[in-house]
Order: sequence, then structure tokens, then C-alpha cells
Amino acid sequence: MPRRRFVLDQPGGNLALDLFVLAQHLNSMLDAAFAGTGVTPSQYAVYSQLGVEPMTPRVLGRSLGLAPATVSNYLKAIEQRGHLTRTPTADDRRSHSVALTAAGMAKRAECRERMRLAVRRLDAPIGSAAERDALREALGRLDDAVLAAHHAITERTGP
Repeated sequence: MPRRRFVLDQPGGNLALDLFVLAQHLNSMLDAAFAGTGVTPSQYAVYSQLGVEPMTPRVLGRSLGLAPATVSNYLKAIEQRGHLTRTPTADDRRSHSVALTAAGMAKRAECRERMRLAVRRLDAPIGSAAERDALREALGRLDDAVLAAHHAITERTGP
């Protein structure tokens, strides 16, 4: 496969468009990795977070960068599979904590193995652990820049 300098190696391309295309490629790879599980890559992100500890939908959304309506839709789908429980929080009965059921933890484990394999296949051509760490550091800076740009845009124009 010929090496490209940019995801969209064309005149007038830009970082935002390059990232968009990269995200499409990543989603396609993860869709293939999770094929047959009944779980989408986005839903797996929820399973993965809830497998660590129960949390409120608000905290879950913040940790994954998801809008409340999106979190609600993912939780509803996971709950319909019997993989999620909701428990009112002790300090605020209007709020609730969500957690995976035993069946949800089993589905998480199934998907986690597929994710690990996908990550190994993604990591292999990148190089050493130090090179992967440097790339993740750069992605962190890029995420900071995206969030700052989003804040500046919404502050000026409204949400």
C-alpha cells in the first residue's frame, strides 16, 4: 500500500477533514472487529467504562465526550439486552447509577478480547511502545485543541 503523507493528500485538505476520514477508517475497523457481537464500537466504549465501576450517566458522558441524549440512547439499548441495571443514587433520588449485569460483564469480556486483538493489529505497524506513547501524547494535544476550538466556536455562536 503506498504511503500517504496525509489521510486526504489533496490540495486544500485540512487537519479537521483528515481527522474525519481517519475516524471513518477507525470506525470501519472497529465495526469489523465487533461483527457478530450485537455491540457497536460506541456501545463497547460504554461497556468498557461501566465494567470498571458503576457511574451516573452524566459522569459516563463526560468520560466519553458524549452528549446526554447519546448516552441515554446507548444505555437504553444496553438495558434492553439485559446488560444494565439502574439504581437510584443515595444523595439524589432524581439521579441514578448504572452498572453492568453479570450478562453485561460477560458481553464486555467477549468484546474486550476482540478489542485487544484490533488494538494489537493497529499497534503493530506503528512501532515501539515509545512511538505509540508519543503518538498518544500528540493525540492528547490534538484533543485539547479540538475542545478549545469547540469552546471558542460555541461561545461566539451559541451551542
